[in-house]
Amino acid sequence: MLLFPVLQLHTSNKKNLHFEIIKRKIDPIIIEKNDSINFKPPVDLNEVVVTGQGNSITRRRLSSRVTSINADDFAGLSNNRLDEMLQTSVPNVQINMTNGQPGSTSQIKSRGLSSAFSNSTPIVYVDGVRVDNMNTGATLGFSRNGYSAEPYSTADLPMGQTAASGAISDIPLENIDHIEYVSGGAATTLYGSDAANGVIQIFTKKGGNGRFNGSFSTQIGLAAATSQFYHFRRTKDLLNQTGYIQQYRLNFDGGNERFGYSLGAGMSSNTGIVIHDGNMNKKYDFRFGSHLKVNNLLEYENSFGLTFSDFRRSRNGNQGLYTGLWTTECSAAVDLRYIDDNGITHNFNPDIDAMGNAEYLQLKNFIDKAESLQNDRENVKRFQTSHTLFFTPLASLSFKGTFGLDYRASTNKEIITNEYLIRTQVKPEGTSDAGRVFNADRNYFGITVDLNGQYKLYHDDWFSNILTAGFQYFNTHDHQTAYNGTNVADGMKVMSGAGIIYADEWLSYLNNYGFYTQNNVGFLNRYYLDLGMRVDYNTAFGDNVGWQFYPKVGLSYILSEEKFMQHWVQSGVLGTFRLLANYGVAGSFPPAFAYQKTINITSFQGYQAANFGNYGNSNLGPEKKHSFEIGFDATFFHNLLNLGFTYYYVRTKDAIFSIPTLPSSGQASTYLANVGDIKNSGIELTLGITPVHTRDWLLDLRASLNTNDNIVLSTGGQVPFSIGGFSTNTIQNTVKEGKPVGYLLGNEAVLNADGTLKEMRELADLGSTIPKLYGNLLLTAAYRDLRLNVSGDYQAGSYVHSFDRQFRFRKGLIDSEIPISALQGLDQGTAWLYFTNYFVDKADFLKIRNISIDYTWKLLHLPVKSINVSLNVRNPFCMTTSTVDPEATLSGALSQGAVATSGINYATYSSPKEYLLNVKLDF
Repeated sequence: MLLFPVLQLHTSNKKNLHFEIIKRKIDPIIIEKNDSINFKPPVDLNEVVVTGQGNSITRRRLSSRVTSINADDFAGLSNNRLDEMLQTSVPNVQINMTNGQPGSTSQIKSRGLSSAFSNSTPIVYVDGVRVDNMNTGATLGFSRNGYSAEPYSTADLPMGQTAASGAISDIPLENIDHIEYVSGGAATTLYGSDAANGVIQIFTKKGGNGRFNGSFSTQIGLAAATSQFYHFRRTKDLLNQTGYIQQYRLNFDGGNERFGYSLGAGMSSNTGIVIHDGNMNKKYDFRFGSHLKVNNLLEYENSFGLTFSDFRRSRNGNQGLYTGLWTTECSAAVDLRYIDDNGITHNFNPDIDAMGNAEYLQLKNFIDKAESLQNDRENVKRFQTSHTLFFTPLASLSFKGTFGLDYRASTNKEIITNEYLIRTQVKPEGTSDAGRVFNADRNYFGITVDLNGQYKLYHDDWFSNILTAGFQYFNTHDHQTAYNGTNVADGMKVMSGAGIIYADEWLSYLNNYGFYTQNNVGFLNRYYLDLGMRVDYNTAFGDNVGWQFYPKVGLSYILSEEKFMQHWVQSGVLGTFRLLANYGVAGSFPPAFAYQKTINITSFQGYQAANFGNYGNSNLGPEKKHSFEIGFDATFFHNLLNLGFTYYYVRTKDAIFSIPTLPSSGQASTYLANVGDIKNSGIELTLGITPVHTRDWLLDLRASLNTNDNIVLSTGGQVPFSIGGFSTNTIQNTVKEGKPVGYLLGNEAVLNADGTLKEMRELADLGSTIPKLYGNLLLTAAYRDLRLNVSGDYQAGSYVHSFDRQFRFRKGLIDSEIPISALQGLDQGTAWLYFTNYFVDKADFLKIRNISIDYTWKLLHLPVKSINVSLNVRNPFCMTTSTVDPEATLSGALSQGAVATSGINYATYSSPKEYLLNVKLDF
């Protein structure tokens, strides 16, 4: 290894000429080999990141870890969703696709669940602009739990077991330059009352490398249902088809240091894996970015993004009426009738694999017609723009101002025809007045303004100081409407003319004002002290709350640059070794208007009437997440081995719980209060091994291991309460002091030694839904221009309940886990809920998410510079201890913003397998 100083010039003003000296270890052989096989160094302390301080700063100075993912890292991936892209790319976060249907929600967890009220999705910024990342069900929606006789009732409200859509799935991915991710801790303090779950920053391309570059890529492929979790072998034949996938992308960039531009556009379509294109998906993306250097003092950047998505949804879970998986996997076919060749009416056999051919053909025709008559559709339009000005009056002083907006409009429409109700045996033949048209629209509009300045001071090589201060404002405006009509004639596409019309409206808006400052002091280019503070005011805070303070302090120490370590460094045994420790506070603000005392105006006998609304709480403030972490980053043996370790301890103080009002108030309701205390602790370990890295060969393995211990330390004296699931007699996600957030609560059957039922314990703890252990892995092997990638993830230590199995048991099928002797003297159809604990499995799994092999032909003296061809297989393998897909648990959230804990599998499609061919031309 060679050791030499690299001089970084910090000013062009001769009066203030100064340098920062960075001792950088370089292996010239490795550099030469990198020219052949592109390989990102495991640890680059001099890489510049933004998320750690709100402005540019080298990684070495930060007291926390920022994961940076370049465009090359995910260029070969076959997906076009942000959450899927990050699934195996970010080592210390767990991302689960809770449903195989397009646009559905994902569950993102980092360091456990820090709230029992708000969802765990990080905030997302695109080019410095905060964007909508609602990742649970909307407050108003058309996804229903049942079919009531009234035009609209509580039976029609979302119950958390439907394929709710997530705004994170339609964030435009064209023209991405790189992504920075911070899981939490002190690094998120500067993002204030909205950053308790971490920060995802997306930076798009703004220009080329001095010449015109272009690329065109196309992808074709097939999608197949993941049928390994089906109980009946005939389910796939009844419900699934082969989906056809196609995708096209076009990108251009060019320019120079003074002016540059980048443009990307793409379209994709997927007919889906449900018969009659029941979960079809189409998406169109467009993004443009540019930069302009006006003069030596002023520079301007912008970006524009536009996305259109259109997809269909098949019924799943407990949405009411007919649903395909409910009919098959839950044996609900037994509730349906058919007429045999002799004209005799029968109920279908609950065991569809045991049906005779004639009976099976009748069921197949029934399901085929029911699926063809479904008409569930969602359409999303999204527009984003960001504009940034950089002003540099002095080489050591710079100012940055960002303004941008995010607009997302989603339109949901479900048409339930009389024919559908007749064919699914809900209504009798001749019904003509039961058709319905359901509509649910959501319009989100957000504005971000961020102004900051940074002053850098360097004195030779022994002292440096970077001071950053700024102001951030963001506004969110969320408007939702539901307008439904019943007694609609078949053929109607809109509710106009319906016999009965119902409409509802929901509006939420808030403003957040924040001031932040951070000072990073360096000594001898290896000792760094990080001090910061964010002060926030949010209009969702109660009248008695006022401004909130979020402090941070951290240390970074580059041990490998000490003189006494140089022997190990020069010998190559040690490359870099950085120690870090920090403490910081970040928040989650409460819902808008929840602190206000209100009345509700309702209709009563044709007149307006008033009743109690919000109970209100003038002391309602944000949840505050206090994080402490300590760890290190290190590389060894000429970058053969890299290792990262972090221990974290996190307390969410002032956690928001819903508590009952006092009986003396005269109000039978609940209100929100900061009464909870939730703890998360564990370790985060990242490991990288590169045993082979020559001019022609590369073998690299990266893996992570994360542990989490989650417990509710205090509920403020509140009794256990549900945050998901169903009734106390079935299964619920529950919050209780001394237990993990969202643990499974249900009935537990206790057997005698001879296998007979001894007793049934109500409200028993059936296991945690939060894994104790999780991580991901990525294997890369390359020979010259041929590359193989394998990625996956795993979890252990959590539990999942299978409603599919329990409902099959209810319908009369025997479950091998329950002894026959336990049913002595019991009717299986009425005692089915006694045995809920027998339908809870360990949710451990290892999933291979993607296997890809690609080859690049480099062409000389031709308009096309290179051709890349790749083969991808998505979701090829899953090994699990459960009888169901432990990941396919829907969102589990009761309403928008609610915490999603999962753990309940109920007639839910798993993510499909995809077989893809990609061709990319660079010119």
